Amino acid sequence: MSIRKGLKCLVTGAGRGIGRALVAELHARGAVVYALSKNPDNLKKLKIEFPKVVPICADLGSVEDTRRALEPIEAVDCLINNAGIFEPGDFLEATSESFDKQFNINLRSALTVSQITAKKMIARGNGGSIVNISSISGQRPEHGIAIYCCTKAAIDMLTKCMALELGPHKIRVNAVAPANVDTDLNQPGSYGEEEKEKVEQNQKLLLQRTPTGTLWMPMSDIVNTTLFLASDLTSQITGQVLAVDGGYLAN
Repeated sequence: MSIRKGLKCLVTGAGRGIGRALVAELHARGAVVYALSKNPDNLKKLKIEFPKVVPICADLGSVEDTRRALEPIEAVDCLINNAGIFEPGDFLEATSESFDKQFNINLRSALTVSQITAKKMIARGNGGSIVNISSISGQRPEHGIAIYCCTKAAIDMLTKCMALELGPHKIRVNAVAPANVDTDLNQPGSYGEEEKEKVEQNQKLLLQRTPTGTLWMPMSDIVNTTLFLASDLTSQITGQVLAVDGGYLAN
């Protein structure tokens, strides 16, 4: 993996799950990692384990707080928009509050962070890479998570639009779309009993349609795919949504 020592990378949602795994690997490869999370306790733990990480505490649900936290940061070489939330709920029972909350974090925060970061990349003049963490739920509908599916479909299209507009500035934009990943976002405590039943039903169907017979995608697959797209191993891959799903979408 061509993640050069000294590469500057900003990772959102860095305090846990996929984001934390990305921070760990980037740190191990000698990158300068800006780790953004709204949870100060998670950032303290990151700093203890990975001393060279630069912690950034910000609430991505607030445009003002996002700008406050990121404006002082220098131009980075790559941005990984990983922050996201997951709230199960049937279409007929979906609330405007849940809609606003999920779109605010899953889509709008990626837009805001990308705008701030891309402008600095353009001013610096030597391009960069942006990787959005999406989901296979953006390409295939699932029962009981209508709003979440819509947020991920939107991030896929935003990825393509960003690639079109930022390409002339030598900034590549891609997305990684995992199937199930064993993070706290998917733990039973993340939803109620009725929602848990629907999620488990979706997981059963997912397993039946996955050619490799794997329900939980290895975290290493997600990390390595993301870092490949973020690295300088490729100069012409842009506007793509790369699924890490054991062949699920192909079936």
